[in-house]
Amino acid sequence: MKILLLIAALLYCSVTKVQAQQLAVRSGDHPTFSRITLPLSASQRWEARQTGQGIELSLPGHSGGFDVSAVFLRMRRDRITQITATKETLTFLVDCLCSATAFRSGPLLVIDVSDEGTELAGPPIMGSARVPAQRSRVTAPSALNSTAKLPWIGSASPYGPSMAVGTTPAISGATSASKSIPEDRTALLKEIQQNLSQSVASAASNGLLENSYENPPTYKKPTDAAGDTPELPPVALPKAARSASQNLHITSSMDLPDGIRTHSVNATTAGMACPKAGALALETWGTEDGFSAQMGPARTALMDARDRLDKEAAKTLSQLYLYFGFGAEALDALQLDSSIAEANQHLTNVAKILEFGSVNGRNALGAYTDCESDVALWATLSFRHVPQGILIDINAALRALNKLPAHLRQVVAPSLSERFLQYGDPEAAAASMRSIERLPTPLAPEAIMAQARLAINAGQPAEALLEDVIGTNSSESPAALVKLVEGKLAKDEPLSYETATLIEAYAQELRGTEMGNQLRRAQVLALSQSEHFEEAFSTLDALSPSLSPSAATQLRQTALDRLTQKAEDIVFLEHFFAQDSAALEKLSSNTKLQLAARLMDLGFASEVQIMLETTNEAPRDNARQLLAARAALALRHPFQAQAALIGIDGPEAQLLMAKAKEMSGAYREASEIFTNSEATAQAAQAAWLSDEWRELTPAQTPDFGPVVTLAQVEPVAADTELGPLGRANKVLEESSAARGTLEQFLSNPIVQVTPDT
Repeated sequence: MKILLLIAALLYCSVTKVQAQQLAVRSGDHPTFSRITLPLSASQRWEARQTGQGIELSLPGHSGGFDVSAVFLRMRRDRITQITATKETLTFLVDCLCSATAFRSGPLLVIDVSDEGTELAGPPIMGSARVPAQRSRVTAPSALNSTAKLPWIGSASPYGPSMAVGTTPAISGATSASKSIPEDRTALLKEIQQNLSQSVASAASNGLLENSYENPPTYKKPTDAAGDTPELPPVALPKAARSASQNLHITSSMDLPDGIRTHSVNATTAGMACPKAGALALETWGTEDGFSAQMGPARTALMDARDRLDKEAAKTLSQLYLYFGFGAEALDALQLDSSIAEANQHLTNVAKILEFGSVNGRNALGAYTDCESDVALWATLSFRHVPQGILIDINAALRALNKLPAHLRQVVAPSLSERFLQYGDPEAAAASMRSIERLPTPLAPEAIMAQARLAINAGQPAEALLEDVIGTNSSESPAALVKLVEGKLAKDEPLSYETATLIEAYAQELRGTEMGNQLRRAQVLALSQSEHFEEAFSTLDALSPSLSPSAATQLRQTALDRLTQKAEDIVFLEHFFAQDSAALEKLSSNTKLQLAARLMDLGFASEVQIMLETTNEAPRDNARQLLAARAALALRHPFQAQAALIGIDGPEAQLLMAKAKEMSGAYREASEIFTNSEATAQAAQAAWLSDEWRELTPAQTPDFGPVVTLAQVEPVAADTELGPLGRANKVLEESSAARGTLEQFLSNPIVQVTPDT
């Protein structure tokens, strides 16, 4: 009995000590959110609420406090600026207009503080973290049921048969002995029993406890005085649940599933245990001796005296190949036996990275980008395109890069720089390049190309760097040509025909590949920019079947933009009318309007209307409606032009409306609009055509004023002093002046009748 109490008390103290341990608070930074994680047992309740200054996290019943010493080593202070910890509370001071969420992920509690507009990974803590609004709560589910069914324990257990929570243990011996136990000791025993029951139930539910035998062991059963043997059939073990993380390795009964000690394990913020330190320390897999001096003994050790493959020697050979940067040879060494590659997935992935630039297919490294070890470097490089939403331990990746030997660093650094640019951290990208820029050896074309990407990302000129890469005639030259064309197009700078010819040569060499297709697209753009439109559209027509519909439309749109802006009139018309109508309908509205404006300037009003019919009328775009009005006026449809101008303001719209009014016969209105628009000549002409021309035309109006003055001359009054002959001479003089005024007016080009009048 004393032994049982002693063991129970020790177990209780151990559990209490573990529960009182500090919880390690880990962090991770991302361009759009910051993440805080801490290990939490399945039975631990938690509560997250919004305060006036930030977020408050409470763990009722936890008294061990929190370790926040390493939080800001991996996280900037632009969102969470300060963390205050007490025994059971964490307070996060938030200095941004952010949204926050708290949720469980396996053995971890995760708190995300995200920029405004970022999609949250869990249920939000309502409202902005900085706005002292009404407090909202996200509360953890209740603790595990204390009456969980325990797994079967064999009858030979020194602790006796298992019992349900809350029952009094059956102690051998006289009943009076148990009654003599003090009440406080009985309560303590019940508390110890309950804690042990919950811990074992939690471990069994999470699959951390297993039966040690396929079949329950048989033991000698005790017999009673009558010789009868009681039947005590063992209870079958419940089916164990799978652990949230398949990478956890349980070594003793103290490895509880509550994650209390996960702060001592190198793990990702998602709870995945990272590979042990040194698993991918490539710098230790070789020496400074020559290649042949190391490779000969390694290959000799592959076979033993009986010509049997030594798997460990094959692994060592593959590691040596990786040390020298030979990915294909390392893959061959790992594939000498299928079990070697299966047991060394990490080595296989590193070999694929060195050979192909990334891991295609099964990626055993992709989940470890935020590990604090060398694996962060290779996990980041395993992606051709860095996925959105992942966390990368940039410091760990840079440390691993700088530890690599110089020859391997020159291969890896440019690729890592490109990944960091995709991740959105140009400073880290530049730091990775500095690790090889200080080496005495000249930079390889891949490194110069990485420098060019950094310059382009920073908005700096990179043409000289790209031309250096193109001049090396290396595997990076095609990509440099594509970047050069894109830069020239962005700045609308001319491209030589020789550059387009060089692109065509590379495209022919790399036909059937993704880079070959990129070069074909660049060739179309380069030919358009160099104003060789015949070859540009011929190449585009040949390339279109191999492109997606959206890519083909985008490429044709760019070529037509250049055609509209740069081509001569006859060249523009030739290539425009050669386009397929279905292809023209897929163009963007902006490109269609540019084409329509060029056609309108050249007098093709019908084609303008056909082009405008394929654009959206709602919402009404000023440029579109003005073009529609111009086309309608050119086709002598004044009312159609007036309808197009409804709701459109501006000087050009007013002039078009006046012309439409004049064409429809509303001369007075047209004259008034022309006058308000300061188009005096057109206003005078419209006024002259109206029925009220005498009222609307002042005497000082050029061209029309003298005629108006002539029309307003009053009859000559009778002058008795002149006599009949004098009055006749005066009338003749006035008649002669009127005739001269009319002849001059009729000879004026403004009143000449033309076929378009």
